[in-house]
Amino acid sequence: MSILTNRLKVNFHIDAIERDFVFIRFKRDKKGKWWGAEELDRMIGEDYKAMSVGYAQYAYAMFDKKSNDTYALLQKLRTDPKFATVSAIEVKPQAVYTGNDECICEVTLARLLINSLGSSRSRFKHLHFSNLTGALLKVPPLKDKLYDAIGVAEITIDRDESQTNEFLLKVSVVSYRKKVSILKEYKGTAELKKILKRPEYVFHSGTGTLRRSLPSDGKETDPTKSYIQCAKQGKKLHTNFLEFGSIEKFEKSRAGILFQVFNSIQEYLSEYMSFDFSTLEIDDSIELKNTILKNPNQLHSKLDGQAIHIVDRVNDENAADLIITLKEYILPYITDEKLITVGKRDKENALNFRIIHDAEFYEKTGHKDEYLPSTDKIQRQHLTVESTTNVSKPIVKTIVKEQLIKRDISSRTLNLFDWAKLQLKGIWTFAAWDDDTDQVIFMEIKPNGNFQFYEIDGQDIFNWQKFEQYRKFMTDGSSGDKIETLEGLVISDTGDINQIFITDEISIPELSKIENILKEVETKLPENKQNGEELADIVEEFLQEPSASDLDVEKLKSFSSELRKIGSQTISKVDFKSLIAQYLGTKRKTEDKEIDVGSTSEATRFRDYLLDKYQIRLKLPQDNQSKEDLFDASLNIKYFGETEKEAYYFVGERREKVKFYFKDACHLRKIVAVDDSKLIFRQILPTMDVDFVRTGQSTVIPFPFKYIREYKNFGVAK
Repeated sequence: MSILTNRLKVNFHIDAIERDFVFIRFKRDKKGKWWGAEELDRMIGEDYKAMSVGYAQYAYAMFDKKSNDTYALLQKLRTDPKFATVSAIEVKPQAVYTGNDECICEVTLARLLINSLGSSRSRFKHLHFSNLTGALLKVPPLKDKLYDAIGVAEITIDRDESQTNEFLLKVSVVSYRKKVSILKEYKGTAELKKILKRPEYVFHSGTGTLRRSLPSDGKETDPTKSYIQCAKQGKKLHTNFLEFGSIEKFEKSRAGILFQVFNSIQEYLSEYMSFDFSTLEIDDSIELKNTILKNPNQLHSKLDGQAIHIVDRVNDENAADLIITLKEYILPYITDEKLITVGKRDKENALNFRIIHDAEFYEKTGHKDEYLPSTDKIQRQHLTVESTTNVSKPIVKTIVKEQLIKRDISSRTLNLFDWAKLQLKGIWTFAAWDDDTDQVIFMEIKPNGNFQFYEIDGQDIFNWQKFEQYRKFMTDGSSGDKIETLEGLVISDTGDINQIFITDEISIPELSKIENILKEVETKLPENKQNGEELADIVEEFLQEPSASDLDVEKLKSFSSELRKIGSQTISKVDFKSLIAQYLGTKRKTEDKEIDVGSTSEATRFRDYLLDKYQIRLKLPQDNQSKEDLFDASLNIKYFGETEKEAYYFVGERREKVKFYFKDACHLRKIVAVDDSKLIFRQILPTMDVDFVRTGQSTVIPFPFKYIREYKNFGVAK
């Protein structure tokens, strides 16, 4: 069993590259960032018509050799007043850097080749790639309609420092907004001046994308028609990693864009570089199936006899309404409603839900802020009356879960996870960095699930001697700062130390198969299977099949009868699918709408019959085997690449939760055994098969790190 990742293994064909392209390197007289530099966008404008631009330490431009005389090009640049503070020289392409600074090689060379897809291909088909500010951008088709905000996908390729000529192909989506909207939203803020210094773009009807607005255009841009990269205040643009509800949604998702770029590279650049996605063999897989939050009654044993206390620190009508809502939503999780009490003060040995105002209220009125941290004696969870309208059953489930974690921390005992089932010997330690104190917090867990926290604070000599040895594995040797990508340490009872690093490498599902299936779903019905009579004949055929013998015959006959009424009239695949849903039971009609009640045997088997006998596909398959075939790279816990000192893993989605999209990609995490240590991480993979860290979802690092994060927020009484 293997998976693909976004790691590209690249081999450059230098002879072909040198035959067809010229590369110019730019160096500024003074240091300055090249992102958004006007010189780069001027390069791909009408004045120079470069195929692409890019930058690293220096900036680079790639030109078609047939259309350009290199000497004349350099002379033009040297006499252009716009490049008066920039020096330009020709550099030669090389696959690997050998010490010659007058070359372009490795990731910078790959970037320029990939960025060339923008200027040379954007006018074709519907891809709408463009090459601005040194990156390949996928701009959604704008035509003549200019949206107030558009999500622009930025495709970048970065070097993997540990491998030669292996790069990571990445897609991120950022928001570009009309200048007029930015001026209105950020008016009077210090941020506005910084935003307006960013590059400004206008719609280019020739390519259907954006182009840089330059002073040489000779007129000021219309703020109702120009765009600047800028997010809405307090909001982060999110685009799902993978969508498969339709081919259109697939192509707009980050994975779909990655797939399009990969195909474009193969189609247009294979003469200059050969490559493929990296393949990884899976060494271990754990199905995500353990839950304690799926149904309310799963928490009965955890909350049996537990006092719930609602603390009203507001005492108004809004607070009274919130108390009623809280009681209603908490009741399903407990067995005795008398356990819920209401008062003005916190209670020890109770889970306290404090109703307070938000921070803005206390700041404006000057009243004492009623927020109090949890302590070892009192567990607290806060709700503000200002957010009363947002309180829902899922939110209450989350805050109940958070209280149970705090209760575990107070008792120093794991009650939400059976630690003994791991069959670990001795004490295991988890270490995480506390950014607030610039120190390390350690959590020691005994075989029976009892645990203790320790902090290196410079005052406890014993603890300092005990744990300082681990600190060096969390800091950069030269600067003493925390290693940025390090998420924590795991230390076994025998003293083996494993580091956990987050990486930019992600797992890639079977995108080609998914695309092909979605295209099959959206193709028209076969020519001789497009009217009611012809489709009714198929239903009658199906009724004669042995596989239909135990189905609801009346349903199928009613369906056939409806198709006979349509007769020789042509029916679309969309309408045909809707009739199947209506007559074979996947949907039920109410007075005002249709509600989905899940697929039935009649609908499922009839769709299978259509696919097997007539190659008519009506939907992307949702059975467990199909999910594993298509989405294995996004499901469950996968562990792989194990050597003596290194291994990788990722945590995906639970199989039963897969519907029509994956919100996020699965990032690979790298495990490193330090010094003479052995790899021990494989033994604690089950610590991520829990649903109480991220409500209803699995955690991507062992759950003890969640306990450490919560402990950091406890009050001084800890």
